[in-house]
Amino acid sequence: MTMKKTLFVALLGLMTAITALATDTTPVSMTITLKNGNVVTYAASNMDSVRFVGGQFGESGAIGMKIYLSGQNHSVDYLYSQVTSISYDTTPIVTSDIFVRVTDASQLVAGKRYIIVYEDGPIAMGAISSTNTKYGLSIPESGNFAYTDGVVQLTEGTGVKVLTLGGTIGAWTLSMDGALLNHSGTANTLSTGTENNTWSIMIDEDNNAVINNINDNEYYIRYNKTSGQERFSCYKNTQQPIQLYVEDDGSAASVVAAPTFSPGGGSYTSAQNVTISTITDGATIYYTTDGSIPNTNSTVYNGAITVSSNKTIKAIAVKDGVSSTVATAIYIISAGGNNNVNANWNIAGAGIPQSKADPTFTNQSTDDYAWRLEYPHINIASGNQRVVKSVSTYGINYSVEWDNNLIANRWTCYTMCSKNNANNVERTNKFYTDDAVTVSPANSYSNSTTYSRGHLCPSADRLASIDQNKQTFYMTNMQPQYQAHNGGMWSILEGYVRTKWQPTNNTDTLYVVKAATIANVTLNNTTSTGIITTTTDGSGQTIVVPKYFYMAFLYFEKSTGNYKAFALWTEQKQSNNDAAATVIANRISIDELERRTGIDFFCNLPDDIETTVEATATYWDFSSN
Repeated sequence: MTMKKTLFVALLGLMTAITALATDTTPVSMTITLKNGNVVTYAASNMDSVRFVGGQFGESGAIGMKIYLSGQNHSVDYLYSQVTSISYDTTPIVTSDIFVRVTDASQLVAGKRYIIVYEDGPIAMGAISSTNTKYGLSIPESGNFAYTDGVVQLTEGTGVKVLTLGGTIGAWTLSMDGALLNHSGTANTLSTGTENNTWSIMIDEDNNAVINNINDNEYYIRYNKTSGQERFSCYKNTQQPIQLYVEDDGSAASVVAAPTFSPGGGSYTSAQNVTISTITDGATIYYTTDGSIPNTNSTVYNGAITVSSNKTIKAIAVKDGVSSTVATAIYIISAGGNNNVNANWNIAGAGIPQSKADPTFTNQSTDDYAWRLEYPHINIASGNQRVVKSVSTYGINYSVEWDNNLIANRWTCYTMCSKNNANNVERTNKFYTDDAVTVSPANSYSNSTTYSRGHLCPSADRLASIDQNKQTFYMTNMQPQYQAHNGGMWSILEGYVRTKWQPTNNTDTLYVVKAATIANVTLNNTTSTGIITTTTDGSGQTIVVPKYFYMAFLYFEKSTGNYKAFALWTEQKQSNNDAAATVIANRISIDELERRTGIDFFCNLPDDIETTVEATATYWDFSSN
């Protein structure tokens, strides 16, 4: 059961969800502009599907997206916190379109298609940015946008936007994806809409296009090449001149298309046979594998290249003395490596500071960790915070969702692997309040003879370093437990997990969620309380005592290519029955755990995988337990 269903759809189905698109159009490509300035375009034909985690870009609660590429068994992931804009092109480029430079006003004809180019890049104008400061995106030359001496070739999947000329001399219009290109006249902006902005277009003696806003003739479309501000927009003052290119009627000189690679560059767990091709008939491909720029003295491509180690391939296509642009593909080969999506113990980098997330979760896209596989679905309730604990040597230690209203842990999640589970130090045994949350319990309980401070991420699982172990003693990683449960049932089950599961080349990472019930639960289709009572901490704050504790586990088995998952559920009692502390007696499926708690676990799995693995309690061998 998946309680929060994220979208897992073919790109062609996106048109119903994107209000900016007309209902009778279908996206043929998607362009992602990143905050670091990179612009990436994906053709619909090259994507199997797109999955949104928490929603689409700009939606409340949206976290990121996964793009599953054709012919590849892994996804390309983007966090929305790293993204400036995402646009969709509905104007198809059929196989290959040629555009030639406009050098005379006679080439301006209503109904014809044009592109705007800054030749010194060469850079062409892409979609209009969806940010408050709207402008035309910079699309650098690539395999889908080839430039040679006044001729541009666009192929399917390009991020370059094609404009249709309308109106008449002295009052031209430019339309993009069925909307008119506009400038408000109040700032350096370009936008699209329904208002009828008109333009005068002249071609100067240097063959530059002078596109002037008739409504405010102080503004011209130009290119800003300032670092960090690269864009096409309207400017009063001097910026870089731009050029217009018109779709060729068949008389243009030939342009040689840049080569493409199959499979594309990326991370793989086995050797790859890489083929190189170009859509330009009769062109010869030259390539290098040492990172150098290829030329006609480089190796001639005549068959698949076996890539069995990390390698960079660069290639050009040459015909009749004309060369394409350089195409590059970088391959990372880690045979016997980690097939788990996001499984790397240090996936987000070492030395990540402890973070205090937005308590209201009104903008979950600012969270850089919630896409990790161990994360449950985040509760957007006011007063909840998400905190990540990490150490410089071992990366992310564990993550917590904290309820400031109840002064209680909603869940702790973490991974277990050989790196972070090393046994190097002794237990530190000093408890801490947690300044990373708004309301932290004191470092003791008033009823200390009744309730012990029960770890969720165990101290015994974090003995790789002193700093790592210290972090497990934050009070946000605790729940009040009867010692009979904490030192009995709970401890025994944790011990089984610790000793029976060991990282191997076949199963190297275990994803874990540990928690207790701080709200109502549903058992046998009946709603009942998940809290035994309340108590106080050392400073007199009221805190809840959970009635049930649980653990949820997920791992990937490389030999079968399957994920497996199960959960353990225990009722907290003052007396303990060690004989009942077995996996067989306490295990349930993730689906059942979700029914009981109302929490969606392992929600970052693709939906089809999540549905399968959560339906049964499949687990690694615990022998008779």
